[in-house]
Amino acid sequence: MGKPPMKVSPIQGAQSVSRTLQVLRAIAGQLGRGVSLAYITHQTELTKPTVHRLLQALMAEGMVDRSEEEGYFLGPECYALGVIADQRYGLSRIASTPVKRIAEECGDSAFFSLRSEWHSICLIREDGNYPIKTHVLQPGTRLPLGVGGGGIAMLAALDDDEIERCLDANAEECATRFPHDQRSDLLPRVAECRALGYGINRGSVVSGSWGVGAVVRDEADRVIGSLSIAAIDSRLQPDRQQQFGPLLVREAKALESKIQQAQRTRR
Repeated sequence: MGKPPMKVSPIQGAQSVSRTLQVLRAIAGQLGRGVSLAYITHQTELTKPTVHRLLQALMAEGMVDRSEEEGYFLGPECYALGVIADQRYGLSRIASTPVKRIAEECGDSAFFSLRSEWHSICLIREDGNYPIKTHVLQPGTRLPLGVGGGGIAMLAALDDDEIERCLDANAEECATRFPHDQRSDLLPRVAECRALGYGINRGSVVSGSWGVGAVVRDEADRVIGSLSIAAIDSRLQPDRQQQFGPLLVREAKALESKIQQAQRTRR
């Protein structure tokens, strides 16, 4: 997928925090595989001494581990924080059942992605039984809103002012990494999604890898994520778009009810 988005925080004095998060995201992007110092430096576009200094600090705090043979990994403190965060949100547990059900129904790959301001992060992937799969989206993949079927659905669910802010915030990243996901590409997809109720990606990220997605909202009607499927293009032509788009919308509505119930229970 290339480099993850690496933006310096606009908050004065927060540059070190922003750089530290860049390093953690670069490590996390390899989905449990070890990464080298050179890899992190390339992904973050930070200098080698800066990355080395940040890694030393993160290792001292247990946020990063290092293996002589395999390189750097997320450490046990990251896992502990993730467990605590999951107790607050619980989305991976709640969303895993519908994602698995969708994958079984369509035979292709199904996903739940979480909104993170102007980006989405894939949390769950389940593969169906069709032997040819698309591998663009994996747990941990971070994409600008509007990229991919689920990203289109999330972007379209924002109000117009939010859409403009999102497109402005992601313009440089999309110009660099997603040449077929520019403002002029995304706005027609937003209009289509609003008309249909679900977003369609016709291979904008990787040619031949198509997707369909539906937005998921919380109790306050805020966009929190999406359910989506991805497949090779021959598996997502209009007939199957019309079959599985509404299915995703139904599953998203059911998931919203589960999430809202969980939110009320935690009060």
